[in-house]
This record gives sequence, structure tokens and C-alpha cells, in this order.
Amino acid sequence: MKVLNVCALIIMLTLGLAFSVHAGKADCENIDGKGAKPVKEVGKEADAVQNDYDEVVEEDDRNGVTYLSFIGGSTPKPNKCGLNPKNPEAEWTGWGGPLDVDNATIGEGAGTRNEIVIGGIYFERGIGTHTIGKVVYDLGGGDYLKFEGYVGMADEKDPAECGHGGSGDFTFSVDGKQVFKSEKLLGTDGGKNVDAVKVEFDISANAKELEIIMGDGGDGLGCDHSAIGDAKLLNAQALAVEPANKLPTIWGHLKDSY
Repeated sequence: MKVLNVCALIIMLTLGLAFSVHAGKADCENIDGKGAKPVKEVGKEADAVQNDYDEVVEEDDRNGVTYLSFIGGSTPKPNKCGLNPKNPEAEWTGWGGPLDVDNATIGEGAGTRNEIVIGGIYFERGIGTHTIGKVVYDLGGGDYLKFEGYVGMADEKDPAECGHGGSGDFTFSVDGKQVFKSEKLLGTDGGKNVDAVKVEFDISANAKELEIIMGDGGDGLGCDHSAIGDAKLLNAQALAVEPANKLPTIWGHLKDSY
């Protein structure tokens, strides 16, 4: 009996450790309710409908995954929710601040934040802001080896507002060295929704900070609701296991079904 009790205790401790080391959406300060423009799952997302989606990227629950967050996380060492920026909050968004929730877009101001949909894909985790925004994350609190995420314009503006659902560009730098820069991205192009763009790059050992600048695409910041879906840092433990739901790399092209 004692042996069984000891075994049960070991199993419980192991499970507890497993669930404590990865990010947890429930531990973040997520949006209250469904936001100003509720998201809706459909059989096939439509170009003229805001925040509808037909694909889902669920939270990556592998051990060794650290999500980027705004409010519920911590810095320089992340907590279960994720890693918060280290730079001043005033720099995080060009309009509609302060950013007061995680896993949501900028919406139309305080109390209107929406869940993240980019190009008809719903992301359970991610960050969203209004250009021009800059966030800087301290990489010293974890042995990070890689960044992964999907960038694009939030579907909450597609295409009824501003004609093309906003525009923007995304620049990622590690310790001052640019590692990724997108082209100008639109919410819609020729009346068709534009897919999110996959971003992934390696992080060298002893890297100190990750800077992300969400620009206005060079045409002003009107309607530019930028979002990064599934924005996460990975260490060796996460890279040793394939994610459960891995989307292909997509470079801002239009969906083949249209």
C-alpha cells in the first residue's frame, strides 16, 4: 500500500510539473466576454464578414513553450501566462491604449478588445495592437532557441472599414540585429482576405532582447490593427516534440480556395 501511495504521489508531482512549465491561457488576463465584434466559426470564412474563421490554431501546450503577453505574464522570467514586455507601456500601441488584456486585438478602445482572427484563422494565443507599436521582450529569463508566430492585420477591420482592412508591416530584431521584416501586409487584397504570414527564426545563445516593431506600412496608421497570432518562444524541450496543430508556412498569399 505504501508503495502504491508513493507511486501515486510521484505521478501527481510529475503531472503538476508538466502543467506548471508551459503557458496557460486561463492564467492570462484574457478579454472580458466576446469583445465589441464577436468572433464566429463558420464552414468557410467569407471576405465581407468581419471576425469569421474556418481554421483554429490552439494553444501550444508543449513543455518549453513561452508565449508573449502584455498583462498576465511576467518579466524578465515568464510565468504560466507568458512573458511581458520590458519597455514602457506607452510604446506598445499607437492608439487606443493602454493595452489591458492578453490574447486579444486592440478593438476600438478600452472594453472593446476582440479575440484574434487573422485571414480567417482564429488564434487562441497572441498579441494585438494598433500601429505604430513597439514591444521589447527580455530574453534573459529563459534558454530560448527559436521564435514562432503569425503576423497580419486583424480581421476586425476586414474589409468594410478603410477599404482594405488596414495595412502594416512587422520587423523583428534580436539584440539590435534584424532577423525578419515583412512586406507591407493588407487586411484584404483585391477584395480577398489575406492569410497570416508565418514568422520563425532561431535565437542565439545568450541573446538579451527581442524587439518587435509593428509599423503602418508607410501609408498612415488609420485602421491598422496589427496582430501576432501564436507568438511564442521555444526552448530545447519544446523543439524536441512536434506541435499538435502545425500550420504550413504561408507568405501572405491569398487562400487557394478563392
